[in-house]
Amino acid sequence: MRKIFSAIIMAICCVPLFAGVTTYTFTSKSWASKVGATVCDNKTDGWTSDKDAYEYNKGYTDAQGLPYGVGASVKTGTSGAGATSVQTFEDVRRITFNFCQNKSKGKGIIYVQIGENEKDSIVVTKPTDGKGDYTRDSVITLTTPQTGKIKFWVTCTENSININSISIRSAAGGSSVFTMDTYQLVTNVNQLQDSDQVIFGVAKEGVNYIMGYFDEYISSNNIHAIKGRYSADRSMVDADESAIYTLRKTTLKGQTAFIFQDEIRYEEAYLVASGGQTKNRLAIWNNVESDAYGNYGYWNIAIEEGGEAVITNLGTSKGKIIQYNASNNPTLFACYESRSQTPVCLYRRVEATGDVPAIVAPLVNFGTTLETSGERAITVNANKLTEDISVSLKHGDVFAVSSALLDRDGDALTISYTNVAPGHYVDTLVLTSGETSTQVAVLLTVQRQLTVAEAVRSVDNATVYLNDVVVTKKYDTYIYVRDNTGSMLLFDRGDGVSGKRYGADVKAGDPLSGVVGRFVNYFGVPEISPTEQFKIGTNSEVLPEPAPAVIDSADVCRYLLLENAVVNGWTSLTYNGQTYAVENKFNLSSFDTGLPTRVYAIISYDRDLVTLYIVKQESASEGIEETEGLQNKARLILREGVIVVETDKGVYTLQGEKIL
Repeated sequence: MRKIFSAIIMAICCVPLFAGVTTYTFTSKSWASKVGATVCDNKTDGWTSDKDAYEYNKGYTDAQGLPYGVGASVKTGTSGAGATSVQTFEDVRRITFNFCQNKSKGKGIIYVQIGENEKDSIVVTKPTDGKGDYTRDSVITLTTPQTGKIKFWVTCTENSININSISIRSAAGGSSVFTMDTYQLVTNVNQLQDSDQVIFGVAKEGVNYIMGYFDEYISSNNIHAIKGRYSADRSMVDADESAIYTLRKTTLKGQTAFIFQDEIRYEEAYLVASGGQTKNRLAIWNNVESDAYGNYGYWNIAIEEGGEAVITNLGTSKGKIIQYNASNNPTLFACYESRSQTPVCLYRRVEATGDVPAIVAPLVNFGTTLETSGERAITVNANKLTEDISVSLKHGDVFAVSSALLDRDGDALTISYTNVAPGHYVDTLVLTSGETSTQVAVLLTVQRQLTVAEAVRSVDNATVYLNDVVVTKKYDTYIYVRDNTGSMLLFDRGDGVSGKRYGADVKAGDPLSGVVGRFVNYFGVPEISPTEQFKIGTNSEVLPEPAPAVIDSADVCRYLLLENAVVNGWTSLTYNGQTYAVENKFNLSSFDTGLPTRVYAIISYDRDLVTLYIVKQESASEGIEETEGLQNKARLILREGVIVVETDKGVYTLQGEKIL
């Protein structure tokens, strides 16, 4: 089949394009450099080495995929290493050095001189807390713009300073976010247009996967996940030809619908939900309708706060909602009947702005948190502006900004909130330069910790923070917990990154704190799917609660002790004249049937049916003290309508209290 590849404009080059920022990344000890993807020739652009650095360090990346320990290394013995730009820069107003040191060492001075102007400097002190490996920026701001070639050099007085890059704000700079296409988070369904190119991402911080393409040798019945590179705030994701789909906007039965076409690899092929009534399948086929699955290539899209996308199939398959399955090995994207897995998000290609004046800032989403105060820094990028950027909030009663005016070529901005009560808050950040303006949503949900009784009343898919709870029982991914208000289930899928479950090591009696996750009432069973690692305290014995006379849905997830329960077989037991369904979830090898026993059980409620998961079973006489030698001589009899234990020593209750 014919392959059609999308054109991605790569307009970054060594010749600066527009008013803004030019960033040079150093690639050798002689200060060779890159601007964007093009290596400069050191003749018409780049730098002329005045004194080579000691060496070039290739470095590493941190947990967010950001580089550190990279750059040209200036050591004590090579103090004075530096270079001069080939180009002359006009109206330089700010120079930013990105650098790092070695662990807890490295200090000195970075000097800068523009043309014949006075030199300026940045004092580099020893880093604290052993954090010298990580990159950081230091900025020189010029009150009066200066013009000329830029010369810099480093005097190192201890260990080493690694210079990674230099960014120059000038009248002739270019800003990369505007000179190449980007894939940006969709925060409103109205942003989606016919023929948009989109990438499926994961709406969970730290899970750096995107949806690949369908290949029967790789994906089998679903579509495999591949590594994706997200921006730190997850507002953008890097382009990847193995993940790009073309969106078609259409109608179905008079309503707006969407089709995802895989034209890059297969041209006439479409994303479909093909699981029927039993499977959670997502695939690519050459049609959007079928006799078996109805309109299985048509989709509805809803975008929730923070960019979470609910993409629902309009066909007849039972599994309809596209989600990321973190617990499958390998991880994958598939369709599910309910929102039981990790949610997804969409990124759409935004074309380069060329020489059009523009301001771009990411969505500011603090997410759902317990923190009543906080802040978040964003980068405001701008292109071809003649005035500085004014900053304001439409409401300003909850959020505050760090500055009312930003440099006209873009700058960092901090949005904060202080001492707010639990609740959901929304504001709009307005950025204006002359006739150019943009608006950015600011979102925050402050949650309070809930008791189990409060948590089980949550709406489906709500993010819930639990008070401290204790584990009653666990099997596989099911962790039953309780506090003094009630019981519920933690359905532990794991973090989707390491493959390890959050509660892999918990056991009955473990106290848990910091439990947070998505709530759902799953056919009568209230459960939370944890989304973060909780803390596990010191274990202590956890005792069952005495069972009530009648067990019903109000007892779901409780750990109960049933006295005088008669197990009828592998599927049922009788207690107080009522018969209940049984499942052997805890893998007992056998049951004692047909006689009254003590039964320990977790209560479940599966699709309107109370079901007992038997934990263990004891003889009704095990409560009698062994010192009386009754264990081997006891027999159960019915006495005045009550079952008692008769021995040659006397008559006892089932709890071992002597009657006669």
